[in-house]
Amino acid sequence: MSENSRRRVITSLLAGLSASAVVLAGCSSDVEGDIDAGMGNATPVPAASPAAPDTAIGKAKKIDEGITDAVLVGDRVVLKAGDKIFAGPLNNPIERSMKVDAKCGELAPGGPNALLPCEDGIHVITDQATETAVVGRGTNYSAAVGLEGGRIIGAHADSNVVDVFGADGELASDFKAANNGSQLVVIPKADNDADVKLLEVNRPETSVHELKLDESRAGSALRAGIGVGKVASGDHAIAAADTKGSQLLIYTATDVIRLHQAAPAPEAPWAVAVDESRGIVWVTSTKVNKLTGYDISSGTPVKVADINTVADPQSIVATEDGQIGVFSATGDGAQIFDSADVDKAIADFKQDAEKIREEMSVREPADKLPTGAGDTKGADDSEGETK
Repeated sequence: MSENSRRRVITSLLAGLSASAVVLAGCSSDVEGDIDAGMGNATPVPAASPAAPDTAIGKAKKIDEGITDAVLVGDRVVLKAGDKIFAGPLNNPIERSMKVDAKCGELAPGGPNALLPCEDGIHVITDQATETAVVGRGTNYSAAVGLEGGRIIGAHADSNVVDVFGADGELASDFKAANNGSQLVVIPKADNDADVKLLEVNRPETSVHELKLDESRAGSALRAGIGVGKVASGDHAIAAADTKGSQLLIYTATDVIRLHQAAPAPEAPWAVAVDESRGIVWVTSTKVNKLTGYDISSGTPVKVADINTVADPQSIVATEDGQIGVFSATGDGAQIFDSADVDKAIADFKQDAEKIREEMSVREPADKLPTGAGDTKGADDSEGETK
């Protein structure tokens, strides 16, 4: 199916999908359980062809290990590659390293640190690749995230329990949420909203679930495409890669979770990052080794950049000053784009982006009425003859 055809199909489905969030908002169990064959359990899809370094932009960094996760901690990046953690500035991301259990889960942001959920607890890792603490020691966690003020949240790997730890590292509360907590993401706060909310991503059943921490309960829930990959949030948006559906999904969660926007993405999107400096969401697609940028300022995401990447780009970070880092999961290294590189890629794609916007715009006919409906000449002539 062509990109334009896929865009029309997705656009026609948006109203129904958005409405379904309200129907499913009652409790998280509404979207758990049996799913159609082929849905859920998304994993990165290997590239069908090798990367094209001669046409790629950005600065290449040699990293022999396969990087599967990357998070920003201040002005440094922390990476996970099997049983190793790396940390350093974006232009030297493997400056320091440490060993971890290869069976640990995905790295997550934790305020001034990174968090690593493992079978023996949540490991707190500094931007210097050192461990400072293990929270929830003895519990097997599948996902974690940190909040401002030092709280740490962890999803149990073997149940539907979510633990909330205070800044002192002690368990403050726990409650039941979704099964299969694959990732925890902080939801951007709405205006005048003091409540702290998280999004729990359930990859096996391709769903997203709201967690209301101040009420110690799960909130609304929604099916997320047909095979959700990684999810990222910014100040105003929650972005998700629908890996099996090859879509970018944009959610809002001011009252309940709603699918706000959707757009086709290059095949097998996996990692996403919200670029606050430009109002763009970046998506990496592992099957075609692509980095694609989408302007989400209008009602539908518009593709504004298309960049070749290193092989198997499973991780991406976007810094506050407009830099982008893309990392290969098969040892093809890192690709670092400074702000000028990114701006040039957007400028080079500008004509294509304008064509996409034009195709998406609604064209009003010059004459909105049936032919002749607005013509009063005959009536005026008749009136003149009567007089």
